[in-house]
This record gives sequence, structure tokens and C-alpha cells, in this order.
Amino acid sequence: MRRRLFSHRYTDSDPFAIVWVDPDSINRSVLEWIPKHPQWGRVVGGDWDQRWEPFGQRPVYQGLCERYEEGKPWAQTALFDAFTDQLRRFGNAWGYYSIAGFEARCQEIDRLYESIRTHGYRTQVELAEEKTPRLAHVYGEINVDIGRDGTFYWRTYGQHRLAIAKILDLDHVPVVIHRRHAGWQEIRDRLQRDKTVSTSVKSHPDLQALLEP
Repeated sequence: MRRRLFSHRYTDSDPFAIVWVDPDSINRSVLEWIPKHPQWGRVVGGDWDQRWEPFGQRPVYQGLCERYEEGKPWAQTALFDAFTDQLRRFGNAWGYYSIAGFEARCQEIDRLYESIRTHGYRTQVELAEEKTPRLAHVYGEINVDIGRDGTFYWRTYGQHRLAIAKILDLDHVPVVIHRRHAGWQEIRDRLQRDKTVSTSVKSHPDLQALLEP
């Protein structure tokens, strides 16, 4: 309905569809404040996809690499610095309100890492052991935006899981595409009209559903 009424503002795709992508293809994170209004399925122009930072420079990713690749104690990783900084600035860090919560948080991450390493990456629905997906499960997946040229940008949810997937060199992870740049949506629209259109990005995960017979 929103697509029909505001075709320039919303994508043709199911905004809550799960798309499987190579975690190594998500190397950027969006640099902006969280928008006031939900962005699920939104098509947004402008230069937001030009303002980003490398995902590899995020303290969470650096801290997990230090822990699982270098074997450092948690208290000597960048994650500790990020945790204490969030406590100082916001009064809480990942749901904990004192430095005493750091150890509990690290134990959660250790369990997550071992679960993914041992059992593979599972969707939030699979983890909840429910047959019928709920939006709460979808919200909890790794969230990404897509820039004008098809570049993925991590945003908001799932950075610990994305970091672990990169460290473990997994082939693919499930993501939810939060927002698309207007330039990228134009490519989707062209393929909707004519699947034979020549484009160098036809192998992009976001386009595969369009190209199915």
C-alpha cells in the first residue's frame, strides 16, 4: 500500500524479508543519528551513504578480534574501553548500569561465539524455536542499509554477531535491509520492468528475488 501511494519513498521489496549475504561484504557502518521515524522499507536519497566509518574500526569488532584472535583477557580489549565509555556518557552499556555488568556481558558474548562456532549461524526465529516468525525476531537480525551502488552499511542491530561471523569466516549470514538509497532503488525498478537489462550488479543479494523465473 505505501509503495503504491508513495512510490518514491518506499521500496517494492518486503521490508522484513531475510536476505543472506557474505559477512565480508558488510565493511561499512552508517554515521548518523537514529532517525526520528522508522526506516523499514524506506527509499531515501541524499548523501547519507557517503558518511560512514569502517566496520573494522568499531570498538566492538576490535575487542572481539583481540579476544578471539589474540587471546587477550576481556579487560584488556577495546570492548572494555567501549563499555566504560558508554557507562560514563549514557549511564548504561548494553543494558548494564555498572562496571560489574561487564563480566556478565562478556560471558554472554563467549556463549554466543561458542554457539555460532559449534552449531553454525542460526536466525532469530530458529533460536526462538518458533514456527511462525514475529516482527520482534526480524528486528533482532543484523540490520543493513544499501547505498546507491549496492554497498552494504551495517546499522543499529547485530554488530556482535556480524563481528563473530567475520572472525569465524562464515560464508553468509541473514540480514534485514532497513533502508535503500534512491539510486539503488532505481536499479531495482529497472529490473522490475525488464529482467534482461544489463547491469554489473545482477549478482547482488538484494536483486536475486527479482531475477527468479
